[in-house]
Amino acid sequence: MRYKLMALAVFAVLIFLSPNSPRAAEIPLGASGGIYTVPVQINRSVTASFLVDPGAGVVVIPVAMLRQLIANGSITESDVLGVGTAELADSSMYLTARVRLRELRIGNIVARDVTAAVSPGLTQPLLGQSFLQRFASVTFDNRRQVLILSEDGSGPVAQAPATAWVAPSPAYPSPAPFSGSSYAPPAYNYPSYGR
Repeated sequence: MRYKLMALAVFAVLIFLSPNSPRAAEIPLGASGGIYTVPVQINRSVTASFLVDPGAGVVVIPVAMLRQLIANGSITESDVLGVGTAELADSSMYLTARVRLRELRIGNIVARDVTAAVSPGLTQPLLGQSFLQRFASVTFDNRRQVLILSEDGSGPVAQAPATAWVAPSPAYPSPAPFSGSSYAPPAYNYPSYGR
């Protein structure tokens, strides 16, 4: 009987630790203006409350956050991917810079090489699909107020994008030279959206 219990315990441990078993992380949700938020650490240097926005195609950070990441050295010239356009939910368009965030940490989940857009008019960062699509399942448990990120176990969570991002038109100016600690966004005339 004792050996049967031990064999059952070993079997249960092996099943639990199997690399093919699905894993899930639960992250406590906050709220800002009725929108869910989660604490996110970027490049092991800056932690902020991100709005969880599954409708955003990429993670979006404010210009002020980019300046902070550049000032502390956690984003360098090699992390700048280019300049392009972004379309808002109201179909308005604006120019944006694209950067690579080397690491996003949410709870015990770490994703590497996450593409992010830099928004000139945003004050709070958005957690969009360039992070969320890395998971087999993204679930909001409204009763328990948690975000559940499930991995399928088929590979590591953090994967670099398969293709490089390219500006949509050669008519867009190339980004200004990167100068490390004294970053200033390219000189564009951004329209004032409702301000």
